[in-house]
Amino acid sequence: MTKPNHILTLITTALVLLLAACGGGATSSSQPTPTNGEARPTRTPRPAGNATSPTSTPTTAPTTAAPTTSGGTTTEKPPVLSTNTDLSGLGNVRIEMKMEGTAQESGKDAEPFNLLLQQIILTNGDRSLTIESTSPESGLVRITSVQIGGQVYQYVEDSNQPYCLAMGNIDLFSESMLTPDALIGSLSDAQLVERGVQVNGFTTDRYTFTMSEQTANYQGQTKGEIWAAQDPAVVVRHIGELTGTITGIAMEEGETPLPGQLSNIRWEYNVTQLTANTGITLPETCAQQQAAGADIPLPTNISNRVQMGDLISFETTDSPDKIVSFYQTEMVAQGWQAGEVSQYGSDYQLSFSKNGRDVSILVSVADNKTSVIILLASS
Repeated sequence: MTKPNHILTLITTALVLLLAACGGGATSSSQPTPTNGEARPTRTPRPAGNATSPTSTPTTAPTTAAPTTSGGTTTEKPPVLSTNTDLSGLGNVRIEMKMEGTAQESGKDAEPFNLLLQQIILTNGDRSLTIESTSPESGLVRITSVQIGGQVYQYVEDSNQPYCLAMGNIDLFSESMLTPDALIGSLSDAQLVERGVQVNGFTTDRYTFTMSEQTANYQGQTKGEIWAAQDPAVVVRHIGELTGTITGIAMEEGETPLPGQLSNIRWEYNVTQLTANTGITLPETCAQQQAAGADIPLPTNISNRVQMGDLISFETTDSPDKIVSFYQTEMVAQGWQAGEVSQYGSDYQLSFSKNGRDVSILVSVADNKTSVIILLASS
């Protein structure tokens, strides 16, 4: 396991441990903190990401103070928010989580990190998900998954040459990591501070929370603020800070425990409505790749289709002879000039050319399926 992955594992583990006793559920009024020296497990909104201090308040409209007791303590319970709310009901929407801080393995210096996750959901079915991380060891790594018109692309940028994968019959968005249920949790111990705050285009109520958690392998403290929209009842902003340590965690049964220490995480989560005419644009590398293969016909009965650069591959239950016949007909219809055809048993190699471009099509059989590899090249 590389160091960056190790650090991210520590971060993820700490969040899981902290939130194991939090999560969703019906709301309840806050209780006094026990004084016997043992922190009470509490329920609180789940962390999302940051670059903003938990004390900042992005308000732009007059607010109404929450009801208080004579002692100045908020008495009104937080609302019950559906953390499974389908945000696509808001129209075109962007969900973003930023996280930054320092992470430290036992016996080693603390390392800074930055993590960004951004998802765009459009009413026409198009989607995008960007995951971007920065660390001293790996530098900038960005992975962008895009679904446009049923076609899925994954664009990877790191210290190596950027590349794009075009994939068919793959759903990268059915289990989104940026759903409210994955990031928020309930507001059972948050305190109402003010009403009528305008945030991200929504009228919201603002809450604050503080939490301490301690288990055999983890201890930590969190504090932050939540802005909950009044209509619909969803969390549209969530900021905070977590400070804690983890030790003795075995990621899988039988493995040596992962000694480590988590120092500090700050996060910021936002939901923003986008305009009705918002669209998603393919990364340039993906757009060029798509254009290069636009005049390469594909049979209808295929699976596991992948395109990367100048290579296209797929599988089909059609016979090799049927695939060869398809390309001999359809490539010519697309303006390609047929070249040599070679046969080795049930394997074939076909060649075509057009306007200074060459295409080789390899057809073979494996595991009762016909495998096709198409190679594009310039003359």
